[in-house]
Amino acid sequence: MGTVGFIARLRKDFEYRAYMGSTVSFFASLAFTGYNIFLGAVYGTVWNIGVAAYYLLFVAVRAFVGVEEIKFKKQGLCAESKEEKRKNVFLAQCVLLFLLDLALVGPITIMVLQQKAVDYSVIPAITVAAYTVFEIVTSSVSYVKTRKTANLGVRAFKNLNFIDALVSVLSLQYTLLMTFGDGITGDMFTLCAVTSFAVWTLLVAVSVTNLIKAIKIKRAG
Repeated sequence: MGTVGFIARLRKDFEYRAYMGSTVSFFASLAFTGYNIFLGAVYGTVWNIGVAAYYLLFVAVRAFVGVEEIKFKKQGLCAESKEEKRKNVFLAQCVLLFLLDLALVGPITIMVLQQKAVDYSVIPAITVAAYTVFEIVTSSVSYVKTRKTANLGVRAFKNLNFIDALVSVLSLQYTLLMTFGDGITGDMFTLCAVTSFAVWTLLVAVSVTNLIKAIKIKRAG
């Protein structure tokens, strides 16, 4: 496929566009994982290492869904056969994301209980803010464009983008508090605890809702 054909398909095929967007998000998440490892090593922050570990698992889930889609394409399956196989992938993804929600409790606890300020430069704050904006915009566009699709592969990637955006908000909150504040103390402790719990609760709600849907879809098939 030439450049012209690629652009034309991106414009006309929203499902193809969703897959390409998810590929970009995969590499962005992978880069963000590495960046958190870098920050953890340079500044000695357990939070960044914890988030990096979470994102490493999250990237693995992204890779799992993507690799399965590639397999379906290489197998030359018809649309109906692909959708049947996607039911298993969608269910597995929902279970894995729910387990990841539980794994996120560790990093959130570290963030809330860390009262000592970290001497971040402004660069980490800008980088995390840029990543957060990217994920929020990506997930919002993905949701609007694919909200009515029956393609379970696209829905799986949409869930991943939304969850990535929510977790990036937590990263941004921590980075801003450490960069421009005096640590998580006093009113900041209460604010951090409330917002972190709210985001985590939303993550769990999304995971449980999608897990229930995945089970119903599997049973109906």
